Amino acid sequence: MADKPASLQDLFLNALRRSKTPVTMFLVKGVKLQGIVTWFDNFSVLLRRDGQSQLIYKHAISTIMPSSAVDIAAIVNAVGEAQRKQPLLQEIFLNAVRKSNDNVTMFLVNGVMLQGHIAAFDLFCMLLQRDGMSQLVYKHAVSTIQPAHPLNLADEQAETDED
Repeated sequence: MADKPASLQDLFLNALRRSKTPVTMFLVKGVKLQGIVTWFDNFSVLLRRDGQSQLIYKHAISTIMPSSAVDIAAIVNAVGEAQRKQPLLQEIFLNAVRKSNDNVTMFLVNGVMLQGHIAAFDLFCMLLQRDGMSQLVYKHAVSTIQPAHPLNLADEQAETDED
């Protein structure tokens, strides 16, 4: 049996942990936390700053943004493209947006607006890029996503029907 592919958040958080890159983490309620990711699991992230550690539950996180550029090419390649027999609407839409290379405007549930290109996504997260910087956006914190240009979802659906 094939190994389960690593999730986008696991790949991203592991890259940050290994490189000890300082991050800014925004919580759904708007709180800004900063520090270095030292550990994470399926439900939480351990963030260290000034010798103190704090546990942050993932359900409370909206975005994680490294303080400097991170090479995400390996992460994007490892995540690949969502392939299901019956893809979810969000997978059809996000694949079309990603392939179009168009920027999107994304609103979070707290009203914050984000803009950039969706480089990768999985069931729980999206990797948003803008001006050489990237940030991990948790889908539970997103309310709307609007591409800069109209999409033809019929083409995307036809590709999945052919498989």
